[in-house]
Amino acid sequence: MAKTNLDENFVAENIKQIIEALGVSATAEVSRIDDTFFIDINSDDSSLLIGRYGNNLESLQFILAVRIKSLTGNDDFEIFVDVDGWRKQKEEKLTKLALSIAQKVKATGSTESLYNLKASERRVIHTFLTSNPDVTTISEGEGIDRRLIVKPK
Repeated sequence: MAKTNLDENFVAENIKQIIEALGVSATAEVSRIDDTFFIDINSDDSSLLIGRYGNNLESLQFILAVRIKSLTGNDDFEIFVDVDGWRKQKEEKLTKLALSIAQKVKATGSTESLYNLKASERRVIHTFLTSNPDVTTISEGEGIDRRLIVKPK
């Protein structure tokens, strides 16, 4: 079997096939940084593609990643799918929340806990606060009880 070349064109062709199979009208733009592919989808059916709380978007991203892994035999890549800038706006809100919590923790010297976050949302906050000299973050708990804790350094 010939090795499939994992590049932007291959990813674009696969997301196009998935979108067509869903019967949705959309355009997709694929960019790449190292082994990470970013797929920006624009669609009049964006609310359908995003779904409630981004569930459909997460599923679309998962299906695309599994499809590409199975077709190429390669799992040394990451895929991030966004629809009409929804994920980007959500990340901006999360970084603002992270900054606000960090300032509160620094001012009060007390620990703050954030509940009801998806793993991807906790990761955004962890990553954003990694370079903050005043606070540190950890995740505690299991399953639905998992929370992000912001503590003074």
